[in-house]
Amino acid sequence: MSPNSANHTTTTVLGPDVDLAGTLASTGVRMMVRSKQTEGGFSLVQHRIAPHSMTSPVHRHSREDEYTVVQSGRVAAMVGDEVVYAETGAMIFKPRGQWHAVWNPDDAPARILEIITPGGMEDLFELMPKLLAEAGSAAESVAARVEADFGIEFDLVATAEIAQTHGVGFGIESH
Repeated sequence: MSPNSANHTTTTVLGPDVDLAGTLASTGVRMMVRSKQTEGGFSLVQHRIAPHSMTSPVHRHSREDEYTVVQSGRVAAMVGDEVVYAETGAMIFKPRGQWHAVWNPDDAPARILEIITPGGMEDLFELMPKLLAEAGSAAESVAARVEADFGIEFDLVATAEIAQTHGVGFGIESH
């Protein structure tokens, strides 16, 4: 294949401090591979999760599957009606259409990679802080916008149950 071919990809090294998109609730967000780099095939996002914190409310996607790989620490996840725990090196599969949530149940930070297929949902991680700032305390308006634009539904009742049962929340992460 010639270097000028449309299918040619260049080798890229993404340094540890490159493409940090900021913090969403208690989760640091780092865009590692964007869907535009994979012709929409997938995106890869890294999350740093503070102790006793959730990455997001309970939700489900109508368009994407997610694969969560634990890089460090331990995480818990609700997938459907089941709660599972995953240690460093483990993977959790969250298929589209399935209610799910991920949280850090421990006293130490955790780090995960989210492989999202097809790609495109990573745009939500950059948009969400802006939506929350615009909406103030109107969570319903943010949820409606996310559902319309991204095909993601939220279950805030189930989120409150997980928070209470597992002692987790949406605190601010310390780096």
